[in-house]
Amino acid sequence: MSRRRRLTPVALLIVSALTLSGCGSDEEPSGRSVPATEAATGAEQEAPGPDDGPAEPEDDTSLADFLRSAKVDDALVNRLGEVGDANGYGLGEGVGTSLEERQRLATVQVGTCRDVAVGHRTWEGIQASDVSSGGTEEQAAAMADFLREEFCPHVAPYKEAPLPKQSLGGPEEDAEGGRGLASPVSWWDTRYRRVSWSEECAAQTGQPIGDPVAYRLSDDAVVCATVPPAEKLKEHLINVDVVFAKPVGEERAQDAALSLLPVDAVAEDQAEGTNPDWSYLEGGCLSLNIRSQDLEDVVTGLQENAEPWAHAVHYSDGATTDGAVGPYTGEVKQVSLSTGRNEPTDTGDLTC
Repeated sequence: MSRRRRLTPVALLIVSALTLSGCGSDEEPSGRSVPATEAATGAEQEAPGPDDGPAEPEDDTSLADFLRSAKVDDALVNRLGEVGDANGYGLGEGVGTSLEERQRLATVQVGTCRDVAVGHRTWEGIQASDVSSGGTEEQAAAMADFLREEFCPHVAPYKEAPLPKQSLGGPEEDAEGGRGLASPVSWWDTRYRRVSWSEECAAQTGQPIGDPVAYRLSDDAVVCATVPPAEKLKEHLINVDVVFAKPVGEERAQDAALSLLPVDAVAEDQAEGTNPDWSYLEGGCLSLNIRSQDLEDVVTGLQENAEPWAHAVHYSDGATTDGAVGPYTGEVKQVSLSTGRNEPTDTGDLTC
């Protein structure tokens, strides 16, 4: 397989603590460095044109607020930044990072600490992931050692908000004919009972950066998702994960996915995939493309180029940002359900 992991500069890794995607995202944040010319691309795209007038200054404290809630102060942020600058986790060799850029790195690494704490990832895997993203083994080890010994012990565990009071018994379909995927959170809250993310989802899908929600789908399954921060998505869940208490058969997993799509949804093709070549994990998955003409109407207005397709990726164990945790066995522990088709790479291989 020829696909390489896309590298992401720290300065553009996140815009704020609330702008990271949740489960099912295509993002592959690495914290590794890239050339400064590439790092400038995002800023250039956001620059105002000559007719836009002067930009109003914004007092965005979301990074500082997030780190404060995690009990990470500026002194610790700067110590992390120094380790990052010395080991290729900054903006490039010889380029010092600012406090804001170091806060961005710290925000990502808070997530790393919390994922390790709940058993979603391991230090061995994190180092291998950083090496696959362009770092040396020595650089990855230096960062992992600092995180494990000095940074993570100060990071407060994720504190979940109290579960809301709910009045269940809402309609089976939302106003656009959806039944879960791409439906608004307000519809979910009238249809399914909220449960604790920390207890039901954390170890399987990782600790969130953003606003997580978890719902009881059945006696032995929950839905885990993160509310998208983008205004255009209007708090609609366009990516969700179904997590079973223990592995189930493919038919049961498929039925769970179909129950979260419009009634006309039909599974049309499936293919087994493997992890991309940059992944240190030797894992596999089963991808199912599902056609639903009604889904196109549900998604219209939320995403550009809406399609009458969704895809469900089945994992026998689970998945991290580095791919499937283990091989696909025909039993399913987790299903990641997203809008659009899942297509193979140019080589014809399907990646997990």
